Amino acid sequence: MKFNVGQIAINLKDEISPMGLGEGVRLTTKRENWFIPNQTIDETSEIITKNHKIVKNYFKGKNVKNITETDLDNFSLKIVLRYFQMYNQWRTTHKREMNRDLTFIHKDFEHPNTSDTIVDYFMSEYPDDFRVKCESILNMTSDQLREYLIRKEQFDNR
Repeated sequence: MKFNVGQIAINLKDEISPMGLGEGVRLTTKRENWFIPNQTIDETSEIITKNHKIVKNYFKGKNVKNITETDLDNFSLKIVLRYFQMYNQWRTTHKREMNRDLTFIHKDFEHPNTSDTIVDYFMSEYPDDFRVKCESILNMTSDQLREYLIRKEQFDNR
């Protein structure tokens, strides 16, 4: 199945994991390649579409400068996939989460994983001027971002 979220073409296909994760869905784009276990194509496309709209609209509502529509689509999808994979995993590893709604949880906009995903995206795409973009989208001053990057590096290298 093929569909678009924003400017991103997504392809989904049923797959049996060669690594023993069972049946699931393979999601691919020009930049992404994810196996999502215990998922169907229909639920995956529905959740990805819905959550991408939630995440993109949240950041679009911040009226940030110097962030293109393409960047907005790309980092929004990265955030969506990160949390979709996590929420979906909870369904299979915790009995009480078996019927978990996979809709993006608003409080996760404030979670460090969200900031990390954004920073990693801009560091990869714009190594020379990622700071300006990150300050804008994360609503941080230069000093706040510098401190954040120090803490992030310390955490990543522990």
